[in-house]
Amino acid sequence: MSRSTTSYGLVAGCLGAAFMTLFGGSAVSQEPVAPPEVTATSVFVMNADTGQVLYAKNPDKVFRILSLTKLVTAFILVDQMGDRLSETVEIERQHLTGGSSAGLKQNDVWTLQDLLYGMVLVSGNDASLAIADHVGRDLLARKDRRGDARKRFVEEMRATAKALGAENAQFADPYGLSPANVATARDMGLIAAEVFTDARLLPAWACTERTLQIGGKTPRTVALKTSLEILGEGSVLGAKTGSHVTNGIFNLVTAWRAPNGQTIVGVVLGSTSNPARYNEMRAIMAALPLEFPALAEPATGATPQNPTRCVDN
Repeated sequence: MSRSTTSYGLVAGCLGAAFMTLFGGSAVSQEPVAPPEVTATSVFVMNADTGQVLYAKNPDKVFRILSLTKLVTAFILVDQMGDRLSETVEIERQHLTGGSSAGLKQNDVWTLQDLLYGMVLVSGNDASLAIADHVGRDLLARKDRRGDARKRFVEEMRATAKALGAENAQFADPYGLSPANVATARDMGLIAAEVFTDARLLPAWACTERTLQIGGKTPRTVALKTSLEILGEGSVLGAKTGSHVTNGIFNLVTAWRAPNGQTIVGVVLGSTSNPARYNEMRAIMAALPLEFPALAEPATGATPQNPTRCVDN
């Protein structure tokens, strides 16, 4: 069942800025500080559990986000169809597009869950399109409306981002190739705080490999393996890149479990290279417990949970 816009607004109000938080029973208020030295144009790091903003650098600069767009696509899928992920989708020619691919073929039959893994693990633009068409048609049908399913899905993306407080986020497609897909680091942090604390999505974000059994006219096995090198490191819960190598754009969103068990989300936009964005995120992760000591020690009686891991089937 989808959450109401009202509840989104309450979440956004909670997460929209740093505020008074409680650690060990004593109130602590701390303004965001500058992150470790990075090449990224923009940085935004926040505690997803409390809403406290930890690091910020040019957090409100509008940036092309590329495949970070897929965080919103994934969230809408589970929010609108969470109890229906076993539904099947017949792949059409219009779903086959350029860029990163999950290997969809015309007349394949994929479940929505497998399309989710195809989008998350290998950033499949084709999987994103199939998801958008299927969910968009469902949204139209609920109101007994006709129209362009993909356009309806993009409308849902814009509404969802706004409800989460991502005021500058704009979308023109469900996968991120359009230059019109833009947001700020703060926008992406607010979105990530919702996405990476959603139990329905955590197994997919944490997954590094998965084998799918695809039906249709030519049944086959599809093996997916992520290229996200930070997955599996320490307490990382999930990550998503957005890249345009020709234009030198390297973005990264990561979520991890702090030593005290709370979920932290970090965004770096505009790093100078692929290695740089990962190394900069690792430096941020290492520095946080030193600058924010409350993150370093578990609360009394609490046992930090390990990241949710993918179980292949």
